[in-house]
Amino acid sequence: MTTFYFAWVDDTDTEFDEAFLRQDEEVLSFEISQAEGEFAAMTIGLRNPEEGLLKPARKQWAWLSADFGDTAGGQPLFFGRLVGMPEGIIGNEARLTFAARPADFVAAKTTAAAALKVAPFWDPIWITPELAADPDAVLEARSALWHIDRVTHAITASDVLEAEDGLIDLVDDVIRDSIEISFGAPPAMKITCEATVGWDQAVVGTFDLKPALIAAFQAAGTQTPNVVSSFTGQGLMEDWPKPGTRIGGGWSFGESSIRRVDGFTVPADYQTQIFSSSQGFFGGQKANWPCWKMIPVLTAKYDVTRSRREVVRFTLVSDAQAFVSDPDETEPLAVTLSSDLVGEPVDPGDTLPIGSRRRRSYFSTARGRQSVDYVVAVCRARLRARARSVEIKGETRLSNGVGFSCRKAIRVEDSRLPGGAATGKIISYSLSMDGDSGEAIASFVIGCSVGKGNPVSAATGTPTYVEEGYVETGYQIYAGASSAVVSGEVTVTDYSDIAPDDDGLDFDNLTQAQVIDEILVINGESDQRSLIGAFGSTLDETGDALDQAYTEVDLTLVPISKGPFETVYAITVSALALPKTIDLEAA
Repeated sequence: MTTFYFAWVDDTDTEFDEAFLRQDEEVLSFEISQAEGEFAAMTIGLRNPEEGLLKPARKQWAWLSADFGDTAGGQPLFFGRLVGMPEGIIGNEARLTFAARPADFVAAKTTAAAALKVAPFWDPIWITPELAADPDAVLEARSALWHIDRVTHAITASDVLEAEDGLIDLVDDVIRDSIEISFGAPPAMKITCEATVGWDQAVVGTFDLKPALIAAFQAAGTQTPNVVSSFTGQGLMEDWPKPGTRIGGGWSFGESSIRRVDGFTVPADYQTQIFSSSQGFFGGQKANWPCWKMIPVLTAKYDVTRSRREVVRFTLVSDAQAFVSDPDETEPLAVTLSSDLVGEPVDPGDTLPIGSRRRRSYFSTARGRQSVDYVVAVCRARLRARARSVEIKGETRLSNGVGFSCRKAIRVEDSRLPGGAATGKIISYSLSMDGDSGEAIASFVIGCSVGKGNPVSAATGTPTYVEEGYVETGYQIYAGASSAVVSGEVTVTDYSDIAPDDDGLDFDNLTQAQVIDEILVINGESDQRSLIGAFGSTLDETGDALDQAYTEVDLTLVPISKGPFETVYAITVSALALPKTIDLEAA
């Protein structure tokens, strides 16, 4: 025989104790019910105490427990607080309503949510700042709902397909006439996704032009290492670029200077011109034209902002059983996400997800791949939510239902079910006792997943860069390699070979070829020496000729103030493996 106990307690009596196996009120009937994502509620009929049940002196919290006459002893069924006005207070039976809502629900839920902020199910770049502190935001990429235990009031996230707290195998201990099966919406067969990130690539820095300048002078005849040379060195020094002078295309001159070193650091160098006797006053004389040697400092400065966007596109397909005659007719789901937070301090420690705004790509980085995994997890969650296309209702003995919760699954056997048996996550349940008939039953609704139960595995791929083992990890490229987003369920094929669609500038590794379009020394040392040798009349004529053939540098830099740039990552994901908890295709 079953005995029910009802004990009024304080709100601090949250741990069940044998001391609560008492009958503070006579229990005439009750119904405890709970659905996914909701608080458990209890409506209980008590012998009317004929006094105000809401008066301040009365306790508002209560435990309901039962002893089913077995070795288990007294077992808690419900702990909650009285809510609402009592009903039926004129008659012999007063009906009270209780809710299993923790006193610290908001704080406890926030704490539980904080523990769920882990990859791949959490990524702050996809969460608007206003919702970052909302505990419900952590479930966006999880196929889960909040669960509040009706006895312990523990707050957890519970998956819609997986039973975290195990399986209750009722076998055939179910009232036969109570079993009902219904078919809901067919599983979504695929979901398309487009996720976009944007940031302003802000780059500031300098590029040393001196090596290229020295090389250009050497090509024009300079023979002394690490200097520039000219027979019109004074003019070259006077015209040397001033720091801050704009070049164009996003460039200006940074640190820039030049100093003469011939006769000081390096030996003086002269081109001698000898005049013949037929040249009158200058006949038989010679002139030494000095070749100036100078050490230059020349840098190009950049300070530009370039608009960038990256787009990830993919289609995730469900590995589900046939549910309708033409699965292709089911309308695909769609997910569209966008973010401009990759360059903002939203990561722990106020760090930037992109690491540095100088970067030319995001999704190709380790942090970027984490963002892609999150998007795949969002799509996974939506397909899993649609995979629970079969519902089974049933009733069993109340003692079987003591352990019911929406974190558990139930298995039933019945020859009328497809495959003769089915397992499903508990969607809702109720525990009830009718005081008139004495009937005590536990009813349930379970949702069955119509997947095929075929797990997927990550692929190592085939090395395409060099032979396996020739280079260290990180340098090799593997064709067809994939990584698991959720182990056994879905993978993403490696997309590291997708290059940014831009002008190719990597500001952390700029090369001369990327920066300098052309650098040319006009009238360098070789040309000027030939010019001096070609004139033999007077000093003035040679001087005038050099004045006309002064050394100059023709420098053109590649424009960097470009954009906007957009790179599209058309990635491949595996089919989504779904649990098979009912076999609709059974023979």
